[in-house]
Amino acid sequence: MAEELIKNVVDIMESAHTQKMQLSELLHSLDEAQDQVNQSADKSRSELKAHFQTLKKAIDLALDDRLTTLIKEVDKIEKSASVPLSQCKDMINQGMDAATRVMDEGGSILSDNPAQKVEQMVRLKDNPDTRALNSVPAVPHLSDVPCISVELDRDFQDRLSQLIALEGKVLERSPIQITDTIERPGGILVKWIEVDEELEVSEFCLQYCYGNAKTASSPTFHTAYTGPNTSYTVKNLGTNTPYSFCVSCRSSNNNSSWPWSVSSVPCIAQTTIPHYEWSSECPSYTVTYENKIATRNDSGDTMVLYSNASSCVPGHPITFKVISVGETSPFDSVGLSLDNSNTDTLQRDDAIFVTKTGCVFVDGQEMKIKLPEMKKGSLLTFDLEELSNGKVRVSVELEEKVVTFDWKVPQPPGLVGLPGGCGLGGGLLGESKRKFYFGMKFSHEDWKILVE
Repeated sequence: MAEELIKNVVDIMESAHTQKMQLSELLHSLDEAQDQVNQSADKSRSELKAHFQTLKKAIDLALDDRLTTLIKEVDKIEKSASVPLSQCKDMINQGMDAATRVMDEGGSILSDNPAQKVEQMVRLKDNPDTRALNSVPAVPHLSDVPCISVELDRDFQDRLSQLIALEGKVLERSPIQITDTIERPGGILVKWIEVDEELEVSEFCLQYCYGNAKTASSPTFHTAYTGPNTSYTVKNLGTNTPYSFCVSCRSSNNNSSWPWSVSSVPCIAQTTIPHYEWSSECPSYTVTYENKIATRNDSGDTMVLYSNASSCVPGHPITFKVISVGETSPFDSVGLSLDNSNTDTLQRDDAIFVTKTGCVFVDGQEMKIKLPEMKKGSLLTFDLEELSNGKVRVSVELEEKVVTFDWKVPQPPGLVGLPGGCGLGGGLLGESKRKFYFGMKFSHEDWKILVE
């Protein structure tokens, strides 16, 4: 009886310990949530103050510039109108001076025995000042003279106040939120959704930066994708390296200048899966760019170059890009194989490949349907999916044309008897999954293939 009670106490203590741990984790999550609220509020306040301070300076500068421009216009009109008036005034003053001289001279003649001053009277009559007495300059009418005034928009202040009242909008959260990040070889698949149903979105913008953007002082984001899709695989990432991802959107008003929305909360993720690599042991090929580019060189026999490991698994698409092309031979190809033992050809069991001319071979047999021809810049993608019947569904895409078929390949011992598709969509590469080598075979030099 006592032992049973002791066991019950131990069980209760274990349950209490588990409960305490779970509650402690919840408290940590709540602290993170509170920190996000407080930090985002502080950041928003700082952005608002900085933005409106900038607006004030811009408005003051614009008003000062406009005032200066208008005053210059007044000065210009005043100066232009004053010149002829000043000239006319000078002519009148000159005429008054001449009339004064005539009056003074005539008064002098008449004041003292004018009959004896015949010669002086004759000279006065012929004096140019005397002849000009009947010449009066024309003075412009007031209606013909500028009367400077200003026309001001008395409602401008109200409209400006209304416009300022519309500036800025406080949002509880971004209209776009990241829902999932899934590891891919040398990359991360990012998925997102719209949380604002009223917003009509035309395109999204996915950006990423190194490290934790929440704690970095000034993170530098790089644009990875812009378009209408709600998921994208960011490639060429380092393994075991944290990256921050965020998404913004743009309204569907067909205006490319329409601003992007605020970004989603940064999501930190990393991949533990190394990127795809070609083997560097084959003398017929030169491998560069962290073993992601293989180039057929002018030495060695024609043979199949495989990947450095069986790293291609269902759920992780693999893409080959033709960087450059050379001369063509039959069965020049790129494909997948369950093993890398045969370096002579990919035309055999447990292998699939696509030739340069677009022919698709499965287990050594050519399919009736063809894909477009490979050329410089072509992208060839293999996407595998485990089926419940033990087969692998293969989708091969080249030049936007897709071929899909079910491929029967042997299962590894650890996978036999397991339900198809169990945990095969993403995450870490399980040892029980079917893994494939990727390979290429080209007879002539200059063929260059990038794997990603």
